[in-house]
Amino acid sequence: MQIPVNKNSLASALTALGKLVSRTSLIKAYQGIEIEGKANTLFFRTRNVIEEIEFRLLADLEDDFPPVLVEFEQFRLAVRNCKKKELGLEIENGEVFIEDVMVAPVKGRFPVPEIIPDQDVCVTDLPADTLSALEKLAPIASKEDVRKVLKGINISRDGFTAANGKELSNIPFPLEMTGNVTIPFPLVLLATKAFGESGKLATWQKDGETHFELTLGNWTWRAKAFKENYPNWKRVVPERTKKMYYVSFKQDAAERLQRYLKSIPDDPRQTTSVKLSRLPDVPDHLNLASSNGMLISVLAEFDPNWGDLSFTVRKEFLAHLLNAGHVRIEMNDAYGPVVGTGGTGQYIAMPIITKRTQAQPEQKSVQASVQAEQVTHQPVPKSAESIPVQNPPYPQENPAKPHTHSTKENTTMNESPTITRTVSDPVQTFTPNQESETKQNPLDELTAKIEQMKVVLKEMFDEAVILSRKAREIAIAQKQKERRFIQNQRTIERIQRDTASLTSVA
Repeated sequence: MQIPVNKNSLASALTALGKLVSRTSLIKAYQGIEIEGKANTLFFRTRNVIEEIEFRLLADLEDDFPPVLVEFEQFRLAVRNCKKKELGLEIENGEVFIEDVMVAPVKGRFPVPEIIPDQDVCVTDLPADTLSALEKLAPIASKEDVRKVLKGINISRDGFTAANGKELSNIPFPLEMTGNVTIPFPLVLLATKAFGESGKLATWQKDGETHFELTLGNWTWRAKAFKENYPNWKRVVPERTKKMYYVSFKQDAAERLQRYLKSIPDDPRQTTSVKLSRLPDVPDHLNLASSNGMLISVLAEFDPNWGDLSFTVRKEFLAHLLNAGHVRIEMNDAYGPVVGTGGTGQYIAMPIITKRTQAQPEQKSVQASVQAEQVTHQPVPKSAESIPVQNPPYPQENPAKPHTHSTKENTTMNESPTITRTVSDPVQTFTPNQESETKQNPLDELTAKIEQMKVVLKEMFDEAVILSRKAREIAIAQKQKERRFIQNQRTIERIQRDTASLTSVA
């Protein structure tokens, strides 16, 4: 039975299928691709130990045929070497031919695909921008963190979320889900290029583990979700207050900043950072200065209360913010999270705290607020509740002035609807820890030392290469001297023989 198949569709599908093929696996079935024909549809499947992906292609089938397992590399080469736009796929007695070229079969049985059970399944409709959102979150998801849950992407009623402990990005989607699921890093799904395709997400429990099936267009991806609970990322988002500072710029300025960040070379000896500040002489320009001295300024609009506020972030953090299309940066102060908005979702990262000063006037206003609260029994709300996403300490309330309400006061406040609350402007209620300005994250310090050792080893290697080259040059010069010495010695001997022969003739 010969089946006409579009070559371009199959070749592009094999690119994504090849991401999951284990070419060195001891299990032969994981080195192949399974082909099945059913209901005028061709199914191409492959998998590794934890994931499985399936591609469906419509075809005119005379009869259905059972699954056939063949060598993936030979199948891919046969498809690529075919000169026709529509190749002929022939299945006979468990053997696969592509234009009279036989593809070697694989011994063993392909694992039975996971089937969605009939009961206790949560099915969620996914929008057409699903793959685009996953692609934007891919740089944020951690690849090396020991916590598996941070290596994946969380899907919940709040949309898609990715975090790595230092930065966080959330893309909101109105998903109808009762809980949440954290899927592994979707490398194979991104390779499918199924952009603009809507789909479904099905999750169910089996043997104490969460399984999921994600369908986008003609692709179906099955795997196990991570067991760990995803962090409560909403606590990291700073509260929007009247005192929140912001700076915004246009899209052309964002493109200039992206080109600027790409031109900054990475320094292996220290963290490459960028300081953002307002130019004193040109108040409508945002100035960026990298740690290696490269400068740029773009036209921007600042909050009226911005003043001389400045903050420093990692180069890659700012690149992730701009790549997500954000053109507005918000923050409560120079010590809290930096929030990027205006693009796809919101992006949050912690700045690099390089300068800490005590805020004496603000502490006095805090004390006045506490005294007024004790008189009127009206609590002052917290300015923002957040948790740090990297090692530098996040500002906390000043423990020198604790204040707690009695149970009676809380009950009265909760039960009396006529009480008018006096809410003061949120102020900085902390005294930053006095630490050395040069103190780094231990992990960053270790990384910097490793990079320094790499530089030293490279210099030693270069010196060894130079020394070995000089040794070879000396050896060559010595051989040339020996050769000249032997030639001179032979010349002297020949002269002596000639002289002796002339003497004997005379």
